[in-house]
Amino acid sequence: MLSLAILIATVLANVAGTTSAQAQVQALNFIGIPSSGRYQKVTKVGSDGACPKQPYAFSGASAPLDEEISAVFRGPIRLKQFAVYTETSSPNRKRHRRTDNRSPHHNHQRYHDREQVEGIEEDRERRGYGDIVTATIDGHVVTFPNTWSAPESTPAVAAPVAVPAVGSVPSGDSPADPPSAAPAVYAGNGNWGRTAYYDATSATAEGLSFLGNVLAVLGAKLGYVTPNGLNSSTGPAILEDCLVPDNNEFVISSSTPCNDGDCGAVAPGANAHHGFSGASKMFLAEFQMPLSGQTGYLNADMPAFWMLNTQIVNTGQYSNCSCWKTGCGEWDIHEVLEQGATTGYATMHMGQNFNGQAPNGFARPISTTMKVGVIISNGVFHIEILDDSTTFGSTFLGSTVNGWINSAHVVNFPVIVGGD
Repeated sequence: MLSLAILIATVLANVAGTTSAQAQVQALNFIGIPSSGRYQKVTKVGSDGACPKQPYAFSGASAPLDEEISAVFRGPIRLKQFAVYTETSSPNRKRHRRTDNRSPHHNHQRYHDREQVEGIEEDRERRGYGDIVTATIDGHVVTFPNTWSAPESTPAVAAPVAVPAVGSVPSGDSPADPPSAAPAVYAGNGNWGRTAYYDATSATAEGLSFLGNVLAVLGAKLGYVTPNGLNSSTGPAILEDCLVPDNNEFVISSSTPCNDGDCGAVAPGANAHHGFSGASKMFLAEFQMPLSGQTGYLNADMPAFWMLNTQIVNTGQYSNCSCWKTGCGEWDIHEVLEQGATTGYATMHMGQNFNGQAPNGFARPISTTMKVGVIISNGVFHIEILDDSTTFGSTFLGSTVNGWINSAHVVNFPVIVGGD
């Protein structure tokens, strides 16, 4: 077990011009997180409630959040956009594709393609550098820029790929058009390509699924949610453009259901899905957190956005049958900790491994939406309040993302290593 000690983590803080004792910031960058640790992995969730676990050691610059993770949102919140990106490393790197099969209250202080790569059939027509190439990957037609016929020092970046809307969805108990698989996008060496996308206005959802603790099996377990995000759905549905009310939560995982044990242990009867994997991944979210004026019950007027190791939601987010307590991974991105408060805070909850809450928080987007970037890459854990003009296109230049990570003023705060 790691001994108790103080690790100095670095926070990049671009002060937002407030005169409060703890100024609101525009960027936080958690650096120096330990690269190894352990937690208790759930090996089975029995129908009788049995939950055997075994020690699991992790290592890596971004561990354990280099494992599959999912996003969680709590109302009052209106989610307008959400996108997931991964960093690419070479023009010949093959994108991972997963089969899109379909199978039939959170307060952090109080509660707690199977990767089978198919070959690429290239267009036979020779194309010049920077031209858009069309190819077939796992039966899907995709496009990306030709970057292999010119020097690597001038990588091309694809223009955003037009994504057709899948139609609006009613708010009933049965889904209409479910989310679809995301098209593969190669962004160029060192750049970032989009692997999942949601847009509330156009009812577009690709490469992701909307879930919630709505199934009454062994308590509340993960299931598909109706378009209003509140109730159990008979199948995958797209979250509509709506305000999810206080103390209601929904989870965003990938569009790939767990199959034949490829997710590890899952709760029986749950609609478990894979999360978003990779040591270098980025999440962009646009949301509003209006004041509701609600009081008198748990999490009233306390919206939140956070990331969880997907094992937690698949086995039982609010049960003892998960790896949460022993530190498999939770990162709060923007959590309002008091009823009606106008600041949200970022916190690491890593059980016996490391923990810490940044003393400076983010402004709560009350009357308009806020765009937030979350980056996990090579040991950097970065949160960025993005400019309103930022678009969630199909690609981002590596220089743009690195600019976010390396910008702003440096502020230190202590993170407890080995704390609970």
